[in-house]
Amino acid sequence: MKALKSVFLLALVFSSLTVLSQTKVTHFELAKLPSKQLNNKVSRGLFSGKNATIGYFTFAKGAIVPLHHHDNEQYTMILKGSVKVTVQGQVYIVQAGEGIFIPSNIPHMFESLEDGTIDVDFFAPKRLDWINGTDNYFNKPIK
Repeated sequence: MKALKSVFLLALVFSSLTVLSQTKVTHFELAKLPSKQLNNKVSRGLFSGKNATIGYFTFAKGAIVPLHHHDNEQYTMILKGSVKVTVQGQVYIVQAGEGIFIPSNIPHMFESLEDGTIDVDFFAPKRLDWINGTDNYFNKPIK
């Protein structure tokens, strides 16, 4: 029974990676990507291809993405609302229609300044931590 569960879980992981690691042209709508509620103020949809990931965030006012870093380059575009981004002690206010680039391995945090803020992030390489569910920084205490 245990071996059968392991085989089932392995098949589920591989089928999920196949869906997330697209190798064909795929049309998608950002707002309709499968979404995960990360906490009571942040939800995230995502789509990954072979080499990159797009994240679609919806933030309530006061939502915090705690200080974290990752190996991925991050290209953020705010479609609606605004955020305060803190990178190495420097504060940036990024409003609708504006973006910010964060190089890999640079600690950063976000705070939503308005309800309904929509943030689209592009990451290269793809966010394996999101795909495999090890992105636990949303559960870190805010300092």
